[in-house]
Amino acid sequence: MKLELRQIGECMRADEEGFAELLALQKAIARNETVLKLYEKVYEDNAAGKVTDEFFMQLSHRYEVERMELKSKIAGLRRQLTEMGARELGRDRFLAAVRKFMKMETLTAPLLRELIDRIDVYETEGTGRNRTQRVVIHYRFVGYIVLPDNVFTQNYRADTRQGVSVEYLRSPVTA
Repeated sequence: MKLELRQIGECMRADEEGFAELLALQKAIARNETVLKLYEKVYEDNAAGKVTDEFFMQLSHRYEVERMELKSKIAGLRRQLTEMGARELGRDRFLAAVRKFMKMETLTAPLLRELIDRIDVYETEGTGRNRTQRVVIHYRFVGYIVLPDNVFTQNYRADTRQGVSVEYLRSPVTA
């Protein structure tokens, strides 16, 4: 018992959202089984003449509606858990690719293909030295990442080639 409670605690700490979804699924499955047993009991009571046909119809309708709602809820929760598992797998793949990147001296095309899904490049705005162009990088498995403000305390600037400099801005600036 103590070991099981410890494992439950570890599972909850590792992924609270997933754990909550799992609990909701288990609760819905248990309620679905209870409703089925209640429906059977009312049917047997009706067959034995313990409850009237009218009362049986009311209860059976109510139980059937609840069972359909539970069935839909269970399917939705299972789908959510599957999606969460896929997101976690994608996150693990992305982290593995980032770890590879951190070990490398130079950025290679195969690593870029492993890390990046697509890059959206928007129209240039402004004129002269005030020209800006928004570039959004969508990473494989995780999509677009919004970094917290505490990661960059100031804007990052690099001169990429003669006359062109790139500045990483934490928040978009319009020209």
